Amino acid sequence: STRATGCCVHPMSHPYTWVLYMSVTLLAKTRYSVINISFSPPSPFSHCKWLRSLAEAGKQPEADLPFYHPRAPSAEVEMTSYVLLAYLPTRPAPSQEDLSLAAQIAKWISKQQNPNGGFSSTQDTVVALQALSRYGASTYTKSGGASTVTLQSTGNFQTQFQVDHTNRLLLQHVALPEVPGDYSTGVTGEGCVYVQTSLRYNVLPKPEEAPCALEVHTVPETCDSPQVHRTFSIAINISYTGKRPVSNMVIIDVKMLSGFIPVKSSLEGHHHIHRTELSTNHVLLYMEQVSNVTQSFSFVVEQDFPVQSLKPAVVKVYDYYETDEFSIAEYSAPCSKGSV
Repeated sequence: STRATGCCVHPMSHPYTWVLYMSVTLLAKTRYSVINISFSPPSPFSHCKWLRSLAEAGKQPEADLPFYHPRAPSAEVEMTSYVLLAYLPTRPAPSQEDLSLAAQIAKWISKQQNPNGGFSSTQDTVVALQALSRYGASTYTKSGGASTVTLQSTGNFQTQFQVDHTNRLLLQHVALPEVPGDYSTGVTGEGCVYVQTSLRYNVLPKPEEAPCALEVHTVPETCDSPQVHRTFSIAINISYTGKRPVSNMVIIDVKMLSGFIPVKSSLEGHHHIHRTELSTNHVLLYMEQVSNVTQSFSFVVEQDFPVQSLKPAVVKVYDYYETDEFSIAEYSAPCSKGSV
């Protein structure tokens, strides 16, 4: 709206404000023109550079991995997507110069996609897919060249992907037969083809690198009565230890011990908790932000069916926008040894 545009006109010292201003201007179709913004950076990638501290820029890579590109933070993906939308207005049609710049931006955004086609969060995924869709619509032609991508290993494995105008919007994939292994790709023909490899593994963060101090225990902590076999509380203490003054929105994912379920009424009334969701064997607690002041809360669980030799369960807290920032803790049932 025009009112929203007016709110964004003056304080544009932050790149996020700048890209939001471009987006609002295009949507509101006001007298302000994006191409005449005096704050306009010299290149479509400058706003991302502004977010990088000098310390980060000065870091040297630990290994020479030319084909590995760590995904950018969620905020950078969202802002770059807004920039792409600004370069591709629906009316008038984008110029050839704008399309050339847009191609570079679309290529960078595509590199940030996860193997499922999304990005880090719902927010950046919505904006990024909208931007890539706009780019696809602006550059789409019914005819085009054909390409053949050949993937082969040093052994006997070999497969080919055919990409032409009939299937270029179709995702094609294959599972690698041996990991680790040596594989190579080759492309013949015409056109542009995007190839992505995905390898998943779990690495626990070092305690000193975790963004939150997380402590979980049961109440009571010992098996001091027969009732504790059937019901007890899970207490959580959390504080932010990251680089920002406060955290972004965080999600606390509490995995239930086998055979136990949460008492729903005990999940209500916590002023720290913005929203609660119950998933299969998990309780998800949403917090708007976490500061360096420890916040404590608890909820009750009860036994749904008996299980012998209970194993510890994991509690994970992670940044809603930067899911790679997480902390992990474990808790055990008070009567876990020899419980029935």
